[in-house]
Amino acid sequence: MEWVASSNHDRNIIIAVQQYTTLASVVCCSVICLSLLPQLVHSITQEQLEKTARTFRQVCQPKHKISDEVADAVNRGVFADTKDFKCYVSCLLDIMQVARKGKVNYEKSLKQIDTMLPDHMKPAFRAGLEACKSAAQGVKDHYEAAAILLQCFYKNNPKFVFP
Repeated sequence: MEWVASSNHDRNIIIAVQQYTTLASVVCCSVICLSLLPQLVHSITQEQLEKTARTFRQVCQPKHKISDEVADAVNRGVFADTKDFKCYVSCLLDIMQVARKGKVNYEKSLKQIDTMLPDHMKPAFRAGLEACKSAAQGVKDHYEAAAILLQCFYKNNPKFVFP
C-alpha cells in the first residue's frame, strides 16, 4: 500500500507508522521463532554448552561479587557458605530456569535436558533432577534453597557441571 503525504507532518506520521509496522513484524516473527526453538533444537554440543554457561556466569558473577576461584570451586564440590554465594547460585538457577526462587521447575528442566543437552549427559542430569526435585522443599529462604539444590545436584549427578 502506498501512502501519499500532503505535508511534512503527514510524512512524519507515515514514516512512524511504517517503522512501527516493521518493528511489530520483527517482534512477531521473533516470538514465533523462539516458541519453535525447542522443537528445532535437538541438542547442543559440549562447546556450545560451555559457552552458554560462561554467558550465564558473566551475568550473575559480577552482580553478586563472586571470585573466579569461588565459582570454579563448585565443580570440585566446594561450596562457599556465604550469602553472596547463595545469591549467585540462585541467580544462575533462575537464569537457567532450573529453579525459581529456590523451587525446582521440574517439567521445564526435564524438557531442557531432553532438548538441549548432548545425549551422553542426559541420563545423569535426569537422575540428578529426579533425586533433587524436592531437596529444598519447605526451605523458606530461597537463597538457602538454591544452595541446597546445587549441593544435591552435585552429589546426584556424576556429569555435574555448573557455570
